[in-house]
This record gives sequence, C-alpha cells and structure tokens, in this order.
Amino acid sequence: MRRKMSGLNYPALLGWLLVIVLLGTGTAYATRHYLLSSIRQIKPSLRRQLHGAKGATGATGSSGATGAAGQLLSTLPSGASETGIYDAEGTASSVGDLASASISFQPPLAQAPTPTIITSAPSTACPGSVTSPTAATGQFCVYVGGTQNVAEIATHDPTTGNGGSDSRYGAGIVIDSAGAGNFYDDGTWAVTAP
Repeated sequence: MRRKMSGLNYPALLGWLLVIVLLGTGTAYATRHYLLSSIRQIKPSLRRQLHGAKGATGATGSSGATGAAGQLLSTLPSGASETGIYDAEGTASSVGDLASASISFQPPLAQAPTPTIITSAPSTACPGSVTSPTAATGQFCVYVGGTQNVAEIATHDPTTGNGGSDSRYGAGIVIDSAGAGNFYDDGTWAVTAP
C-alpha cells in the first residue's frame, strides 16, 4: 500500500532543486572561464603587493673538481689534422706588389711542419685537393683554388719572417702581383701534426 505524503510543497521543492542545479552550473562556468592561468591576468599593482620579502641566501656548495685543460692550451696530438681556408687579395699599382693572409693552427703543433703549396697535381706529402684538403704526418699543405694576376705564392714564418717556411703556430701566405690591377689567391689548407 502506498503512503500518501502530505504537506509537501512541490513548487518550493522544485524551486530549490532548480537553485542547486544553477549554482552547480554557475560554479562550473566560473571555474572554466574565470580561472587564473597566467600571472598577467592579475592587475600589475596587485601583483606588486603579492611579492613576499626576499629569503636568506643559501649555504655555499662545495667546490667542484678541477676540469681538464682546454684544447686551446695544449698541442695538436701527433697524427691529428686541422683544415681551413685562406684568402689573400689586393690591388697592385705595378708588378711585385704584395698581399697576404694569415693561417693559425688551433691548437698549435709541437713543432713546425714542412710546408708545400699545391697548384695542380697532389703529391705524397699532400694527397688531397682544394675541395678535400689533407696532409701527411708532419706536413702543411696549401691547396690553391682560385687565382688571378698572381706571379708567385709562398708561405712564411710569422714568428721569424723567413719565406718558404711556417711555425708551430701557423703560417702566412704571401702573393706577388703579376701586374697592375686587382690580384687574389684563395684556397684551402691542411696540416697533420708530426
């Protein structure tokens, strides 16, 4: 048998139920649309008030181990190679005007290598090319690429000024003009430590 519920105010109950549903929906809507996801959503003057005082400095950590010596402070190991490019250019007023380029070995070699300038075919000491420079052990190879109005190209030791040589730190490339006007010589180089 069914019991009769008397005294319930169904319209008021329905109204409260509607209020509860709307409150839940409104909170979900507000959470989704008004949730702070960036500090930039807070007014700048209010942001300044939110910063606390700076904390105390933490304890100093222990010292780390000393690292290995850097590569630039050592010498290139025997049999290891370096490669690079060079470009010497100038404008000559007559035959014999000079232009130069510098080449640095980084890291330097233990001793000076033997210099060779390759203008055409490779050699045993310098088996590479201008597009793929290589050098045999103890050799410094200069591969001439482009040249114009040049009578002579030579290496020199920048530490002594001696022509036809180099140093353990690098070399200079010197070109002589064949006549008046622009002149240049460029290419690549390779060195292999003795």
